Formats: sequence, C-alpha cells, structure tokens
Amino acid sequence: MPRIFASLAVFTLLSLLLAMWIGFEGNLNDRFSEWRLLQRQARQGDAAVLDGGGAAVAAGDIEARMDVAETRLKRARQAGSLHILLGIISVLLVVLVCSIAVTYFIGTGRWCREVTEAYRMEPAILAESQSLKRGSFPWAVGGMLTALGISALGAASDPATGMEGTARWVTPHLFAALAGICLIGYCLYSLWASIVQNHHLVGRIMNEVRTRRAKAGLQACEGESAADAVKLGS
Repeated sequence: MPRIFASLAVFTLLSLLLAMWIGFEGNLNDRFSEWRLLQRQARQGDAAVLDGGGAAVAAGDIEARMDVAETRLKRARQAGSLHILLGIISVLLVVLVCSIAVTYFIGTGRWCREVTEAYRMEPAILAESQSLKRGSFPWAVGGMLTALGISALGAASDPATGMEGTARWVTPHLFAALAGICLIGYCLYSLWASIVQNHHLVGRIMNEVRTRRAKAGLQACEGESAADAVKLGS
C-alpha cells in the first residue's frame, strides 16, 4: 500500500503542476479585455483609437486589430479550457487519493481492533492504530478542502462566466494555487508517512499472531488473510 499511495500522490502532484503551468500560458483575462475593448470601440464608431504604445490608430484599422485580438483570444480560450479540464481532473485526483487513505485507515483500524481483541494483545497496539487513524483524517480533509478552494478561486477568475471583475481574482487564484499545491503535497506526504507506520504496525500484529499460533501448536499458512487471523484467534 505505501508504494501504491506514493505513486498516486506523485501523479496527482504532477497533474496539479501541469494544470498550473498551462494556466500561465493562457492569459485569458487580458486577451478577453483586449477583445472586448476593441469590440466596444468598433460599436461606438470612434474616429481614432490609441494602441498599446499610445499612438493614434485610424478607425478603419480597428477591424484588423479585432481579427488579431480574436485570434489571440481563441488561443487563450483553448489554453484556458485545457487548464480548466486539467484542474478538474487534478481536484478529483486529490479527492480520490485522500479518500483512498481514509478508506485504508478505516479498514485496517477495524482489522486491528478485531485481531487485538481476538488474540488479547496489549491495548497499546490498538491505541497506536487508532492514533494513526485519527491523525490521518485532518490531513485528508485539509488536502481535499485546499483543492476545492483553489478550484473555486479559479472559477471566480474565469471571464467566460460573464461576471464582472474576474480579472481581480487572477492573482489570488495564482497565489492560492502556489500555496495550495505545496500544502496538498505536505498533506499527501503526511498521509503516506502515516500509511507507512500503519503498514509496519500491521506487520507487527501479524508477526505476533504467527508467534502465538506457533506456541499453540497451530501451523502457519502462507498468504494468511486478516479474516483468517481473527477466526483462528476466536
């Protein structure tokens, strides 16, 4: 399980980084503002327009500039659509990986309880298992909420929503993504560290089960399952 979780965590972080990198390429709000300004000026029929350098441009050139702006906007929208798609996939991956960790601790925690009670082991073993389970939940929930927060700020900064002032959410979305990816990475690392400790704890419990079975004159079976350990201890 530790190797599987580590692979999933690394893949999730790479997906988040790729989505953020593509988001840098889009610059959708600037392109959308540029296109909307030219469209408004063409509709108003201004006699002259100032370009980015402050020079006067004839009104007849607005149409040519609009064609260029539309081409840039189309490219930005393509990059933005890919950014949104990868962002959604990345958020779902974060939720999936964190949910796998939660499910793992719920399952192994119940198994540890059943085995320790069946074989009358030291209460400290069960206490350690419960401590690992309780300690992992905040990191899992924190990782999921962070991913959802980043996606919410991303939606607020998307000009395709038609809302006013989406450009002012771009910078908060950027800093939230930078800090959020670091936080998600730490959450996944903490979950992985807890899974490694829990994996070692399960190994210790199984070794104790084999030792007690050997003392009781029971032959150990290769590939013995957790259910078998509980049944033979009852």
